[in-house]
Amino acid sequence: MKRPEPGAGLLLSVVRAQTGDRQALDRLLRDHQAALYRHVRTITGNGDVALDALQNSLLLIARRLGSLRDPRWFRAWAYRIATREAVRASKRDVRLQLLPAEAAAQAGPPPDPALLRDCADRLDALPAAAQIVVRLHYFEGLTLVEIAEALEIPTGTVKSRLAYGLARLRALMAGG
Repeated sequence: MKRPEPGAGLLLSVVRAQTGDRQALDRLLRDHQAALYRHVRTITGNGDVALDALQNSLLLIARRLGSLRDPRWFRAWAYRIATREAVRASKRDVRLQLLPAEAAAQAGPPPDPALLRDCADRLDALPAAAQIVVRLHYFEGLTLVEIAEALEIPTGTVKSRLAYGLARLRALMAGG
């Protein structure tokens, strides 16, 4: 698998955090917190559950950062942890399920209104597997390899889910 090439600033922050630099760790977590929240919110569908999953994810990232062998894989590794925690949090959640209209009313603003304006409602119509891949690639900027690593699935599966999701979005936007 080809390794992603993150920016030098990210690599430096990861290495510094791994060597015990508390400020670097704080900055690293702060820089990725919003994107990870959007990701876990998509999976859980519930803001409170997403916050719990995010908190657990950030704690695990901080505790396990020393075990990350290659700092270039930080983003994919962090998304893998967040994905697992979001799934666990969703399974643990025994709260009353919200009606679709109530859930939409409680949803926060989209991460990038310009990009989501025309297809935000339609993204929710995609199957969860395709929706997650589309959001990670187009809205969080992860490469296909990073997504495969984060979700622990083959790159070919990422490609097929992305292609399916885009085809389905095109059909939905065309009124089909």
